[in-house]
Amino acid sequence: MIADFNCIPNEPETTVVFEQHGTFDDIPACYQSWQSHDIIGERIVFLEKDLDERKDTELIDKVKASQLVQSNSPITLSRNPPEYLFINFNCAEVNKR
Repeated sequence: MIADFNCIPNEPETTVVFEQHGTFDDIPACYQSWQSHDIIGERIVFLEKDLDERKDTELIDKVKASQLVQSNSPITLSRNPPEYLFINFNCAEVNKR
């Protein structure tokens, strides 16, 4: 499981600040906190092969119901086929000083 999460693709300008491998709703998952340009955010990354027949809306609802997501946070879902599904949340612009 962990070996599969060691190769999660990122955009060149994205820095992963924190990463934790584990499970989410009994599905192997990787939680990441990240920064890209002036945006910070969090995401849960799943391997497509571990999702069985779960629907995107089911996964989004479970993430939204978790204590990870701030109540007003938009949630986005994206894929990096054929291996990964990303659910992003708590995205915000970094304060410029």
